[in-house]
This record gives sequence, structure tokens and C-alpha cells, in this order.
Amino acid sequence: MDSNSVDQIVKDIEFIKKQLNEKMVTKLGLDQYIRIAKRLDDHANECEECVNFLEDLERHFRDLQHRINDLNKEDYQRHHKQTNNIKNHLQKKHGLVPENHYMTLYMSVGISLGVALGMLLFDNLALGIPIGMTLGIAIGSGMDSDAKKKGKMI
Repeated sequence: MDSNSVDQIVKDIEFIKKQLNEKMVTKLGLDQYIRIAKRLDDHANECEECVNFLEDLERHFRDLQHRINDLNKEDYQRHHKQTNNIKNHLQKKHGLVPENHYMTLYMSVGISLGVALGMLLFDNLALGIPIGMTLGIAIGSGMDSDAKKKGKMI
């Protein structure tokens, strides 16, 4: 797949973004789709499924562009299902992670550990939770920035 198709997808997304309000742009995750299209293009040389996803995206956004004023619930569901399918493929086959993946993961682990440590060390649950959460966010953010530097983020 050539980069012209990715450029066309980006142009279609930019056109759609101009037609919609900010709330709808966020709901459809259009900014994320630009990154997804570029990631698919990066792996298109070695992965036939990525090529198929790029072709599907091109058709999807062309169709979305023509139906921009007539979107219904099924269109949103189809759009989000396609997003999940592509993200799952990128995560499983290419080892990429979504934005803030490690931060959310380690924040929840940190809170859990903070609860246990708060009860054991401080005899106070309220002290342990923010300490654990802070440590989890710090570790997760560091891992997210490392993944971004390595080009492993969707």
C-alpha cells in the first residue's frame, strides 16, 4: 500500500473534522485514526491484514464523508467496532500499545498495593491509596514515554 492512500485517509479525516463539532470528533476518535492509519502503513509491507485494514479505512472514511449529516447509531457502532478490530490487531500482531496504557494499568496496581501498604504500615487506608496511586502513575507514565520513544504506541 502506498503512502498516497494514507494521505487520502488523513485528508478525508480532516475534511470530516471540519464538518463536525468537537464533541463528535472526540466521540468518533478521529485524531486517533490518523495515528492508526500511519501505524498500519508502517506495517503494511510485512502484513497483509494491515493492507486490508487500510483499504477498509479508505472506503469507510469516504463513505462517512458522504453520509456525514445522516449518521445514526448503527454507523457509530460500526465505526467503534472497526476501531477495536484494528487496535486489537495492532496490539496482538505488532506489539503496539494504546495511549496511556501503562499508566492506567500501573495506577490500578498502585492503588491496590497502596491499600495493602496503608493498612500494614500506617494503619490508615487514606494514606496508602494516594501513595500507591502516585507511584503507579509515575511508573506507568515512564513506561508509556518509553513505549512512545521506541515507536510502540498506537
